[in-house]
Amino acid sequence: MQEAGIKIEYTPITHIQIMDVTKLSLKELAKRVQAMTQFGRPTMLNWAEGIAFLSIPMHFESDDLVKKYLEGEIVLQNIIYAPMLDYKTTIKVQTYDVYVLDQTPSKILRAIAKWLSKRAKNDDI
Repeated sequence: MQEAGIKIEYTPITHIQIMDVTKLSLKELAKRVQAMTQFGRPTMLNWAEGIAFLSIPMHFESDDLVKKYLEGEIVLQNIIYAPMLDYKTTIKVQTYDVYVLDQTPSKILRAIAKWLSKRAKNDDI
């Protein structure tokens, strides 16, 4: 597609590499997110397919990671997750609200959640 000399090309992510995965209770996951926010890293949980999760990407500290990204690959350093069957906009941790975003419309985050959901059935906390 070309408009006024501008070429627009859609190049979707085709591969997601995850280095570490940790399953927690929903209460523990919310506590960790709340602590991260209190220490200056504003964070929200993602939700899709009955899973609440936080993904931590690898930082682009090397040309190899930049190249992988441009070739359609995401490398995630860590994902922490918990089953959460029904979507809620917030989870209460003492007097603090941890915000949860419904990521169902995101093809990538929905795929991650489906993968985590299958994994959750085999992982005991």
